[in-house]
Amino acid sequence: MVKTSALKHVLEIVDLLDDPNVSGGKVMEFFRGKGLLDFMSMNVEVVKGGKGSTDFITIKIPGKEGKTVGGSAPTLGVVGRLGGVGARPGFIGLVSDADGAIVALATAYKLSEMKRRGDALPGDVIITTHVCPNAPTRPHKPAPMMDSPVDILTLLKKEAHPEMDAILSVDATKANWVIKHTGIAITPTIKEGWILKVSQDLIDILVRVTGEPPAIVPITMQDILPYTTPVYHINSIVQPWIYTTAPVVGVAITTRMVVPGSATGPTNIWALEQATRFVTEVAKDYTLGRAKFYDEEEWRKILELHGEVKNIMRKGVPE
Repeated sequence: MVKTSALKHVLEIVDLLDDPNVSGGKVMEFFRGKGLLDFMSMNVEVVKGGKGSTDFITIKIPGKEGKTVGGSAPTLGVVGRLGGVGARPGFIGLVSDADGAIVALATAYKLSEMKRRGDALPGDVIITTHVCPNAPTRPHKPAPMMDSPVDILTLLKKEAHPEMDAILSVDATKANWVIKHTGIAITPTIKEGWILKVSQDLIDILVRVTGEPPAIVPITMQDILPYTTPVYHINSIVQPWIYTTAPVVGVAITTRMVVPGSATGPTNIWALEQATRFVTEVAKDYTLGRAKFYDEEEWRKILELHGEVKNIMRKGVPE
């Protein structure tokens, strides 16, 4: 059964980003034109790096009982991870790697529209991503990967906002041979360098959104090491853990065959719609206190018996 409650949002964001002149300012104008800036706060910052610049976007949608209004409801963070939405001039058009930005911005569109209609969530939702239509690429096996004009650690520090109590990190995860599924998948929970069990609450949401058996990305210790460690990483989907103590779960847009991040033409509207709907449903349940990213009692036992590993796993990362 096709469920399309976020289809409009995804289609309009794809059209917005599939533009060689797209910028953070144009994204803000899009939301202004929809009359949604009254229901969110939005900041655009130009971040410069060794290979160019990107427009970093931070959006906060205040909840009825969130921290913004002095409440205690938890804050969900949504990170759109990517190198760039385009790889011009080498590749013309929207690239596969744009998925993270598409879902993050479509979620902002969906949640702010819900709030305007009267369906405000209890807690705040903070969405971070960036927009660059001409990002570089870099070699990667089994397929080339998008690079970023700005150092990844600089972006990660901005993406993992200190007010986020839990984080969903959305990223295209197609250039590998370990998660072979057309649609969306989630990772185990990453917290302070520990790979914890997959959240049953998030599995339940994934199943109800897709109507399919849950697909799980097999994250390894290598994948959570910072990119300063020169070993193979599936991608950067769970890298935001490096700059936060909040639990991080990756939301992966996946394919059965290897698709490079720099490839144009693979934008799967249905997978992106499912991902946007999944993130929206997690935002509802998490800020209502119905969904947990990890088991607090098990976490306490892990630290009590085995201690912290974050300092070991973060070696090589500047503060």
